[in-house]
Amino acid sequence: MESTVSFRDFEERDIDFIYKCKNDEKLNSMIVGDWHPFSYEEAVKWVHGCMGEHDTYKFWAVCTNDEEKRIIGWVSLSKIDKKNRSACFHSIVIADSDYKTGIAWIESYLFVYEQAFEIIGLNRVYGTCRVDHKLSMRMSPTMFSQKEGILREAIYQ
Repeated sequence: MESTVSFRDFEERDIDFIYKCKNDEKLNSMIVGDWHPFSYEEAVKWVHGCMGEHDTYKFWAVCTNDEEKRIIGWVSLSKIDKKNRSACFHSIVIADSDYKTGIAWIESYLFVYEQAFEIIGLNRVYGTCRVDHKLSMRMSPTMFSQKEGILREAIYQ
């Protein structure tokens, strides 16, 4: 089966897409953490921060699987700890409505797991999601994740 998405490093051409995503209140309604609309300068800084190699985090643009490789979202690992061989599955965002079928999510999960376990050599990937984020709650067990607990009153709303 041919992949529906591909993955690459962030590029300058992704800034407008990120600016739009970071200012989409509905898209950001299910994030864990503090959300605020981004200025264009913040979007530029965010994309530049995602570019290249870093010791403790890595971001990948999720893209169309064609010559254009147009960004449709992103995935990331954070808190990469090579000594203890663990990292946080920091984000998975599929913002293009043409790719919200779930297949892009599955391929993105598998890509991050491949990077974490086979490329970086980790033993554990952990993450958090909101209990009212239905897709994450359904996808996590399907994608080999085990719920270890609920962090009550852990997100400011």
